[in-house]
Amino acid sequence: MRRGGRRRAAPVLGLLLLAVLTGLVWYLAWQRLATPVPSTRTRSAVVVTPTAEVPQRPTAVFLGDSYVQGRGASAPSSRWSSLVAGERGWDEVNLGLGGTGYVATSGPEGCGLDFCPSVEAQVAAAVARAPDVVVVAGGQNDFTSYQDDPEAVDAAIAATFEQLRRQLPGARLIAVGPSTTRAVGAVAEAVDADVRTAAAVVGAQYVSLLEPNVIAPGTVLPDGAHVDDAGHRAIADRVLAAVP
Repeated sequence: MRRGGRRRAAPVLGLLLLAVLTGLVWYLAWQRLATPVPSTRTRSAVVVTPTAEVPQRPTAVFLGDSYVQGRGASAPSSRWSSLVAGERGWDEVNLGLGGTGYVATSGPEGCGLDFCPSVEAQVAAAVARAPDVVVVAGGQNDFTSYQDDPEAVDAAIAATFEQLRRQLPGARLIAVGPSTTRAVGAVAEAVDADVRTAAAVVGAQYVSLLEPNVIAPGTVLPDGAHVDDAGHRAIADRVLAAVP
């Protein structure tokens, strides 16, 4: 009886062992499925590079006569105002009108239009551009008026710079005195002195084209009133030297 009982116990024990092993296999398999498998793929890092802001160039308005407008230069890029603006890194707004002055107005022969206002009357147009720099140049077209009424010319010069400073308190103002293709006379010196004084009152930088005379005889055109590219270059160099 004992031997028979032992033979029956062996199969039962084997079945129990098989069941345990099967359960263990299923448990290990379930654990493997439940555990996240690290990805072997490498995500590329996204690098965001800040866009560098391009520095804004200062805006420079040029007011004046035919010299500012560029009469005599072979191309607009060769006029003295454009040469100065280019070398100083300014965006030029050229409001030059031939034949005009602080009191002098002009017409078709001077500026090419039916009527062109004086420099003083152009202040509003300059202010409307919200410039960083304003360059006012000229005065030679006021020489005749100065002989007749020097006080009127002096007042117009002063008013021009006073208005610019009041309406553009943060702008850089540059006053370029008159030029002459002839010998420097008393009238030219007087108008130049008025420009120098007006500039000092409002804290503007002043540039003389008469000390010494920037215009060499060889640069004067046949009309006797304007200069060629070399003359424009000479004026530009004078201004650049005085206005760092």
